[in-house]
Amino acid sequence: MGAREERLGANEALFREVNEHVAEVAEQFIAGESPMEFSCECGDGACVEKIAMTVDEYEAVRAKATQFAVVPGHEVPDIERVVERHPNYLVIEKQDPDAEEVARETDPRT
Repeated sequence: MGAREERLGANEALFREVNEHVAEVAEQFIAGESPMEFSCECGDGACVEKIAMTVDEYEAVRAKATQFAVVPGHEVPDIERVVERHPNYLVIEKQDPDAEEVARETDPRT
């Protein structure tokens, strides 16, 4: 795996970890239907974009360890593909074998 893929994977894992904590807090204090602000889970370590989605929508993204929620335009076509389009976010799935492996290894739910 190249340095670029490692850096992208580490950044995505960090944003996913932050969102896991947001979801935990939201589940305790807010109904699943209320939108929350989740961090874009793209590979850009400087990204500060937020995605409004419900905990239920976030849980649907997290159903697969290789899926991430990103702001439209933040997808990286050479290592991931868009599997769902929503008005304010995309669900991307890793398609590069090395990127898939990093996504699975850094999944906080496994």
